[in-house]
Amino acid sequence: MKKLTYTAACCAAAAVMLVGCAIPGIESGGSDNSMTDSYSYTPANEEEAKQGYSWIIEPSISADNIISFDGSQVDPDDEQNSAYANYSVIRQNGKYGLIDFKGNIVIQPEYDDYYTCWCGEVTLFNVIDEKNEKYEYCTVDSSKQIVDYVSDHTDNAPKYYWDAESKKIFVKNNNEEYGTEYTGKKTVVVGEAKIESAGNGYYDITPEENSLYGLAKKGKLLLDMVYFDYYAPSYKGAGLTCIALKDGEGKWGYVGSDGKTVVEFKCDGDMSTYNGSLIDDETKAHPFLFTGDYVPVSVNANYGYYDIEGNCIVRPGEFEQARPVHNGRAWVRQNGLWGVIKLGEIIEDEPTKYEDSSSKSETTTTKSSTSTSTSTTTTTSQSETAPSSQPVSNVTSIDTAGSSDNGSDSQPVSSDPIETDPPVTDPPVTDTNTPVVPTPPEPQPTEPEQ
Repeated sequence: MKKLTYTAACCAAAAVMLVGCAIPGIESGGSDNSMTDSYSYTPANEEEAKQGYSWIIEPSISADNIISFDGSQVDPDDEQNSAYANYSVIRQNGKYGLIDFKGNIVIQPEYDDYYTCWCGEVTLFNVIDEKNEKYEYCTVDSSKQIVDYVSDHTDNAPKYYWDAESKKIFVKNNNEEYGTEYTGKKTVVVGEAKIESAGNGYYDITPEENSLYGLAKKGKLLLDMVYFDYYAPSYKGAGLTCIALKDGEGKWGYVGSDGKTVVEFKCDGDMSTYNGSLIDDETKAHPFLFTGDYVPVSVNANYGYYDIEGNCIVRPGEFEQARPVHNGRAWVRQNGLWGVIKLGEIIEDEPTKYEDSSSKSETTTTKSSTSTSTSTTTTTSQSETAPSSQPVSNVTSIDTAGSSDNGSDSQPVSSDPIETDPPVTDPPVTDTNTPVVPTPPEPQPTEPEQ
C-alpha cells in the first residue's frame, strides 16, 4: 500500500522548520474584479425570485477559492476534531489558510497545500524538503488551538466488492491484506473484483481495472453494476448523506440507501470537493454529499442546493460556486466575491480562541483514494508544492466573540485586510464525459441499518 509520509524534523532542525503557525488576521471587503465565469440570472417574476436562503455575510471577500468539506470521509466512531465542519480552506495567491464562517481568517494563507483526515482534522503544510519528507504544519486541534504538529493517521477505510458467482458482498480495509465476506446491514457501493478464498474465512480480492459499480445490501444488488464512478461515505450509513453515482453520460445523481433516486442524474463533478491528498485523488472530480438536510450541486457549472427529499431549495444558477452547509451556514460565490448564506437552523457555538502551542511531533500518514472511476481525468492540481519563502510568524490569541452570526446582514470584522490579485478561480470544474478512475468503500462489522 502506498504511503504518504509526512515527518516533522526533530531536535535543532525542527526548531528551524517548525516555527509556529501564522498569526490570524481578518479579511474583509473585496474588489470589483469580475470573474470570468460569473453567472447572471434575472428572475422572470416575483415568485420565481424567492429563494430558500438569506445572507449572513454579503458577497465581499476576494479569494481564489474557498473549500469546505462535507465530512463524508470522517469516521464517526473516531471523530476527534470538528475542524472540517467549523472552518474552510481559503486560497489566495496560490497559498492556503483557514477561514471560519464569520469571515475571520484563522490561519493566514501561507501554506503550499492541505489535507483532511478521518478524525476530522484539517491540516495545512509547507514542503521544506520533499526528498527527506520534511514538512511544516499548521492546524487547529480539538481544543480549538492553533498548533504546529499533527496526529498520526492510518487509512483503514473499507472497500466493498460484488461477487457475481456467489452473489455475495466482500469487504477489504485499505490497511489489510485480505478481505472477508460482508454481512453487515449497510447499503454499500460495490465494485467488480476477482475473489478467491485464502482459507480461514479470508479472501484474496483483486479489483477489476475498469470496474463498474452498483449498489448492494444484505447480499442483494439494489442497483445493477452499470455506474462508472461513485462517491460515498467511507464509514457512515448512506441514509445520512445519500450516495453519488455517475452514469454513462458523465452525469452524477444521488440515490438513497434504498436505491431510489433522490436527485436526478444531471449534476457535475467539481474539483473543489477535493479532501486533500491523504484521502482523496486530486485528478478526479466528484460532487459533494449531503451535510444534514442539504447538498450543493452544480448543473452545467451553475450552482444551487437540494434537500434530502430531492426538492430544489436554491436554483442552480443562483451562485457561481456553492459549498456544503454546516450548522446552517455555507460559503457561496456571487459576482466574483465570496459570502456566507444561512440555509437551515444555526445553533450558536461558543466564542473561539486560537492560541499558540510550541509542541512538535513526527507524523506518518497513509494515502487512500475515495472517489473512483474507470479512466483518469486530466485536471490541474489545486496546490503547488514550492517551499515557502517567508518565515511563519509566531501565534498569538484572538477572540472572535464579537462577530455576528445570527443570520442578519453582517460583514467580517476588518483588520489588516489581505490584498489579493484579481481572483484566479479554480474553475467550477464540470465533469466531462470522460469516466473517472474508481476504488470502492469498505466494511465495518455490523452497524444499525440506515
